[in-house]
Amino acid sequence: MLLPPTCGSPAFSIRIIGGTDTEEGAWPWQVSVLYSREPVCGGSLISDQWVLSAAHCFSPSQSPSQYSVQLGAHRLDAPNSNAVEVGVNNLILHPQFSAPGGSGDIALIRLSRSVSYTRYVRPVCLPSASMVFPAGASCYVTGWGRTQSDEFLPYPKTLQQLMLPLIGRESCDQMYHIGSGTSANVAIVKNDQICAGYQAGRRDACTGDSGGPLVCKVNGYWYQVGIVSWGEDCALPNRPGVYTYVPAYESWIHYYIGLSSSSPPSLEVSVLLLVVSLILHS
Repeated sequence: MLLPPTCGSPAFSIRIIGGTDTEEGAWPWQVSVLYSREPVCGGSLISDQWVLSAAHCFSPSQSPSQYSVQLGAHRLDAPNSNAVEVGVNNLILHPQFSAPGGSGDIALIRLSRSVSYTRYVRPVCLPSASMVFPAGASCYVTGWGRTQSDEFLPYPKTLQQLMLPLIGRESCDQMYHIGSGTSANVAIVKNDQICAGYQAGRRDACTGDSGGPLVCKVNGYWYQVGIVSWGEDCALPNRPGVYTYVPAYESWIHYYIGLSSSSPPSLEVSVLLLVVSLILHS
């Protein structure tokens, strides 16, 4: 897979519940999604004019003009000359999404203008559908969410990072069935989701981290594997965090943002191009 310039490669080396403060610039794709200038969710920069987030962060009845995103932010309550706020031109929610916990919890945010990449503002790499991220792989979730289910991140609200191991969907689904009363034949964790965390709990993303990135390092580059989606409370035993699995949406993302130059075309696109070629040469 070809990589766009600077994707998944912070300019600074890298040193939530159970998380730690980040160094400024360590996660340059992390954005804060604002509604009426107030932080409501996280997101990730994936190109110079597009941000990836969760569909449940937005209401179809709300105008895109009411939203903006802050890039290059580190401490939300402290002035930062490296941060920039950009308006939103369009919101695209996946049509399959209907409610939190369901499939399709993914959204694309088109910014009102292109942004320039700096040491503090850079895109994350998007994985192809064929990339494999095995259970047990150590990955990172970042965000400005609560540090306990009933505790807000204290002043100056420094971006938090937390290393979590990936949990396969089937194993995670089995955990969520424990004490749930839901039949084992009914999937709680959907096919387009992946989990990260610990069976014992204690460390997890939480309220306010929604829409933010779960990233894993592959061959020296950071790829966004998941989007913070849902969970039962925060950091409970047998209830790890559930994330929208980004590789499952490669074709949908590329359809809108046109990154065909940075990744091979999907099978559907390849077939379509073949059909068009046959028609033109018939």
